[in-house]
Amino acid sequence: MAVKVAMPKLGLVMTEGVVVKWLKDDGEPTRKGEPIAVIMSKKITYEVEAPADGILRHVAQIKETKPVGAAMAYITAPDEAVPAVDEPVAVPIAQSAVAGASPPGVAPAAAAPTDGFVVASPAARRLAKELGIDLAQIQGSGPQGRVTEDDVRRFAEARAKAPEILASPMAKKLAREHGLDLAQIAGTGPGGRVTERDVQACLEAQARVAATPAPPPARARSIPFSGMRQAIAQHMTESLQTMAQVTATTEVDVTEMVKLREQIKTKFELTYTDILVRAVTAALREHPLLNSTLVGDEIQLLEELHIGVAVALEDGLIVPVVRDAGQRTLAEIAQETRRLAEAARAGTLTVDEATGSTFTITNLGMYGVDVSTPIINPPEVAILGVGRIVEKPAVVQGEIVKRAMMVLSLTFDHRIVDGAPAAAFLRTLAGLLEKPYLLFV
Repeated sequence: MAVKVAMPKLGLVMTEGVVVKWLKDDGEPTRKGEPIAVIMSKKITYEVEAPADGILRHVAQIKETKPVGAAMAYITAPDEAVPAVDEPVAVPIAQSAVAGASPPGVAPAAAAPTDGFVVASPAARRLAKELGIDLAQIQGSGPQGRVTEDDVRRFAEARAKAPEILASPMAKKLAREHGLDLAQIAGTGPGGRVTERDVQACLEAQARVAATPAPPPARARSIPFSGMRQAIAQHMTESLQTMAQVTATTEVDVTEMVKLREQIKTKFELTYTDILVRAVTAALREHPLLNSTLVGDEIQLLEELHIGVAVALEDGLIVPVVRDAGQRTLAEIAQETRRLAEAARAGTLTVDEATGSTFTITNLGMYGVDVSTPIINPPEVAILGVGRIVEKPAVVQGEIVKRAMMVLSLTFDHRIVDGAPAAAFLRTLAGLLEKPYLLFV
């Protein structure tokens, strides 16, 4: 009997994974416990082992995303058939022959079919049949272009609102034969009526464009857009599309923080980021709304203080998590951030060590950056960007003196946090960094 090789659940928050590489070919014998594939979730890679002896039969393709528990492959007997895998029903996509604007979610009426396919939900197919709509004319908004019931409904509404196009019978016939959208052709007849001559002129213009030789493409060096880079892109795009993100900045006098680090680093290795982690946890206790998450129609104030600290790698960015940072001493925080950073660069972080943060800090000061507008790491509601420390003249007690200054940039989800609470959090944090001895009270 065939044994399913399922996408494993590597951490509490993992919902899906990407097949990065097959270590054994389709149809190749394998033994239980042998590595057969490499998967990735949240930028963490993991080797999947064979659950049984037999012949490996691939189900998932390289770079394909599979939900936790879904079949990546099967282990079968030599002559055993691969079990059927349920897949969504696919319908062909339509592509317009003329570039131009159409109502949102609606393809041009006279679009010609292509060889591509887009998946459609059963509910979308039922509704399209009831309304007499060809699914091939709808651009899907679901995963991988899947046409949803809402897509069909929007198409029907847009079609009902679309103005009637005045055109002669011969113009309609000629446009239909050549796959032209009459809405994109300017009519020269009475009242803007599209004539056969107008359609013929459009066809001639297309022929001239097609006959014009295209310029040679610019030479370029290709870098694969896959793996960690692709995961970061998807995560950040989803963050911006689902939140109302606003960034507030403030300049802080960190002269005393610099002195504190110089004194402490003679006892143990300490970075400014370590001090920031300690200060952020103290500020979050006073402003718990910044340490929350939105679940459905509820804002949940989180009791745990798990601080993510962004670490730059050669091929992207990863955010190891200092768990229960509010319960750790400064020395413990410094030890943990150093351990996590080393594991991140060595590629040995576990999924749980890189997920589950409740607030994130990203420090670009070491790269000479003064101000940034960081993007929130969902499902968190805020992220703190840290700039470089610069010595500047400042007025202190009526005298101009040299002070160490640093800019903090707080990006927050305005759906949950208003400007005033965000500013109050920054003010509290700035006060702790200006007088860092308060962190030990």
